[in-house]
Formats: sequence, C-alpha cells, structure tokens
Amino acid sequence: MAAAHTPKMCLIHNPQAGRGKAPAAAARLREALAKAGLAPRELTTRGRGHAEELVSQAVERGVDTVIVVGGDGTMHEAAQALAHSQAALAPLPAGRCNDFCRALGAGNDPEALVASLKGGGRRVVDLVRVNGRIYCTVGAVGFDAVVSRFVDTMKAPLWGTPAYLYAVLRMLTRYQPPQASLVWDDGQYHGPLFLVALGNTPSYGNNIRVTPHAKADDGLLDICLVTPLNLLKIMAVLPLALQGKHGRVAEVSFLRTSRMELSFDRPMEMWADGEPVAGSPLSVEILPQAMTVVSAPA
Repeated sequence: MAAAHTPKMCLIHNPQAGRGKAPAAAARLREALAKAGLAPRELTTRGRGHAEELVSQAVERGVDTVIVVGGDGTMHEAAQALAHSQAALAPLPAGRCNDFCRALGAGNDPEALVASLKGGGRRVVDLVRVNGRIYCTVGAVGFDAVVSRFVDTMKAPLWGTPAYLYAVLRMLTRYQPPQASLVWDDGQYHGPLFLVALGNTPSYGNNIRVTPHAKADDGLLDICLVTPLNLLKIMAVLPLALQGKHGRVAEVSFLRTSRMELSFDRPMEMWADGEPVAGSPLSVEILPQAMTVVSAPA
C-alpha cells in the first residue's frame, strides 16, 4: 500500500534539467524521503513556466515546504511564487547551472536535504526584482545577455561553463556596445557599456564569479560594471572572471546599491538565472529577506 502524502509538503522536479540529471536526482531523493517516513506529493514540469504554475498552486493550497529538483531556471520559476510567502524552498541542485544553490551552500546530496527537512533548519535570503519579475542569482545586460541568448538557442553539445565560453568566442566580434544611462543609490554612469551585472549571489554560468563579493542575505545588490575593452583585453579578462579576479582590470568597477535604473540608446534585454527576464528600460531593486530556504540545522 502506498504511503499517504506528507501534509503541507510537495516535490517538484524538472525532467529536462541537467540533460537527464534531474530525474535521477529526484529518484534518489524519493528513496531518501521514504526512508525518513516522508511522502510529499510529487509533480513534474512539462516545459518553461510550468514550475512557476505548480509552485503557485502549492502555495495557494497552504503547502509550507516546496522541494524543488532542478537548476537555476527551475529555482527562478519557483521563486516567483515563493517570494514573500509563508512557504519555504527546499532545493536540490540538478541543472545545467546551479549557481543559486551553490551560493546557499546547498549540495546535491539527497540524504543531507532530507536531514535538513527533518531538522527544521531555515534561513531567509534576498531576491531581486526587475520590472516586476523576480530573480535569484545575477542579472546581466549587454554582452553577457547576448551570450546568454546565444547559449539558449545554440545547437552545440555543450553546457555549463564550456557552453558559456564557446558563446563568448562566437559573439565577441559581433557585439556593439550600447550607450547606457545607469543611476544607483549614490552615483551614475552615462556612456558606452560592455556589460553590467547585478548580483544577489557571486556567480552565474555555472560558477563564473562576476560579482564575487555578493551575498544573498546582505540586503544589497553587488554591481559589476564593465566599459568597452579591446579584443585582446577581453581574452585576458575571461580567465580572471572565472576566478572572480577581474576587478584588477581598469575597465571593471564594482559597487553596491539597493537599486539601479538602466536605460539604453537601443532595446536591450536582461538575462538572469539562465532566463530572459525583462527588456529595457530596467528598474532593478533588492528585496531583502524575501524567501525562506530550508538549510542544514545548526
């Protein structure tokens, strides 16, 4: 006889995440949950946007813990419904990029997640809102958004950091920097822009540390602003960015703010959590202590 569903808990996983990693991770998690006497209602997503719908329905039903198996894109969708709700996210990373879980210290061990669920550990983290849309990790405009668009549509059999680096090399000679107007809490910039990244967490693109000092619970956005560079310098900056050491380059500036307004001389889009989230003009703000996350008990 099947175990009754554990009240107020559900499990949502994306069978497409990680190119097959998510179903295997969900199966291991299901086994670990059963050993612990937990049997959450299980739901699978059918495509982009479906996780957001499923989590919204779960929150409306009064679920207090939503276990999500997937990558940054799936966590992004879950966050739309979980922001400022009474329900907590219990994440198990199993996607192409898992930068949000990495920033939270959430590993891919199902037994550890179950122990956290049983132990009742919780922490509250910040989220970011841009033009009404929530994101979890880093929002990028300019060259990185062009690269993200290319990665999303490319047919090459690559993923994670290799896919990102391949896209960078393909797009370098095509990108024309826009004229930008950026205004933040205590400053502004008007001029040509290579890229700007607005981070709640340190990394994107599977651990590319573009805003290396960002913390998901400090109530601030970490900004990396890069003015145009020549091709040779871009190639020199790439390995530094992978290590979070690109701040030594003259064209790179870091700052912190609670919000930023961005406009450009042509339409630009922001990508965040591996998803296209908004088009310019952009109004970005930190949402302090916006979402509860299951964490390891002390």
